[in-house]
Amino acid sequence: MARRRRGRSYRSKKGSSEVILVLIAFLVFVAFSIIKAIVSATQNIESYFSKQNPLVQAAFIIVLVGLCLLSVWIIHEVKNKRRAELIRLQMEREEEEKRRILHQRNLRALQEMDPFEFEQYVASVFRYAGFDCEVTKRTGDGGKDIILRRENELRLVECKRYTTTKVGRPDIQKFHSAIMECSAQEGFFITTGEFSKQALECASDKPIQTFNGERLMSLIEQYVGFETEAFEH
Repeated sequence: MARRRRGRSYRSKKGSSEVILVLIAFLVFVAFSIIKAIVSATQNIESYFSKQNPLVQAAFIIVLVGLCLLSVWIIHEVKNKRRAELIRLQMEREEEEKRRILHQRNLRALQEMDPFEFEQYVASVFRYAGFDCEVTKRTGDGGKDIILRRENELRLVECKRYTTTKVGRPDIQKFHSAIMECSAQEGFFITTGEFSKQALECASDKPIQTFNGERLMSLIEQYVGFETEAFEH
């Protein structure tokens, strides 16, 4: 029985090969016929064109050039419409993103977010401030949650979605180590909660800006107005 199955498979493959060869031969014949017809038509056109007076020849050339220019214009218009459509879609996405951030511009809502979702939300805010944002992986992020790039400068963001827990001095020290390790320009430490007194003292002489829940709300409000002063020293 096994041998019969192999025989049928062999015949099936052989039949498929024959069909493919016939198809290739047919396509070659069709292509040859088309090329022959084009060559014949071209020769007829050249013969007819050579018998005409210069005015007819000039008119023919003008019409041909006009058709070429019309084709170029049509292609240009199609590209412009496509570009305009892409811009419109981008603006719609930005408006949708803006509405989403405004809808969630509530400290209680942010405190109830999933920690990774909160990082994505903060990244959206920084994008509107003109940064290219990269949210790091959930675990083993090396003490940084978001990497910011703008004008060949690197900045880091650390996010803590806290309610009652305060950001402590060790958190600031760990974040500062990440800034130094990455040779970043500065860092933004953002929390929905508060910073301890020791944490604020530790950050005061380091390239770290601290954003508690209240300042985070102001940051989002500035984002709505496309203002970026809050990121400047």
